[in-house]
Amino acid sequence: KYGKMTEQWIPFTRDFPYQPEQFRFIGTPIDGLVFADDKIVFCEFKAASSQLSDKQKRVKELVKNKLVEWLEFRIR
Repeated sequence: KYGKMTEQWIPFTRDFPYQPEQFRFIGTPIDGLVFADDKIVFCEFKAASSQLSDKQKRVKELVKNKLVEWLEFRIR
């Protein structure tokens, strides 16, 4: 729980390369998304020697292979 709480504060640190207002926390399987003016960035925060989980590695692979889609779903 401490880790999830900490992850929500990282965008407010001096070293985070985007504006904190652009960050949206998701929590799982990745920490969040940055909605910059010219791109969308998938963000995963790690400390020290922690590694990506298998699911996070899969998300990273999908993004790198540009297998990301847009869905606009309307309820009638």
